[in-house]
Amino acid sequence: MSGLIYPDHPDFYPILHSRLPPGWRENLKTDFSGVFAVRSDSLLLQPLSKSEAEEYVCGGEYDELDWLEDADQDC
Repeated sequence: MSGLIYPDHPDFYPILHSRLPPGWRENLKTDFSGVFAVRSDSLLLQPLSKSEAEEYVCGGEYDELDWLEDADQDC
């Protein structure tokens, strides 16, 4: 049995978003505001600055993820 979980596995995204990667603060190139968001292009959590968080919500990227919530039958 493989230790890999692929994106089509039902636990892929809950596991992916359960922990931050080691050293995530070292690679941070933004003024972190305490907000993380799932980006619509990569479906990965990314730290956002305050202005990026406002653009994420008000600019429509958050709304693009409605299909992801509808696809998750366990929540």
